[in-house]
Amino acid sequence: MEDKNYTINFNASNGSQVNIAKENATMYATLNNGISTNELDNIIKEIMNNLSDLKKEDAEEISDIVDMVKEELKKPEPKVSRLKNCLTLIAPMFTIANGIPALADNLQKLINYITPYIH
Repeated sequence: MEDKNYTINFNASNGSQVNIAKENATMYATLNNGISTNELDNIIKEIMNNLSDLKKEDAEEISDIVDMVKEELKKPEPKVSRLKNCLTLIAPMFTIANGIPALADNLQKLINYITPYIH
């Protein structure tokens, strides 16, 4: 650019957004990709609250998977392959959650939360 009075900001951590401002312009921009960390925290909390009725090893397995998801989603650029692996690990957990509707519902919410990151 010939004019040196431009400011360009690019955010691609969970979507794409480019902001270009000229001279002393003020810009207010928000990237809304429909994903909320509060939502993830609530889903995880509800999953963890419903593990007490499971066998210890089943509860630990679900807890480990949830921890993997949480750690991966904390990263600025989560690895798609790791999140796909988490989805694969969550699928059999529905059998374990059979009879605990709140747990099954929140496992499904977790799957729904992860899905936008892998598409």
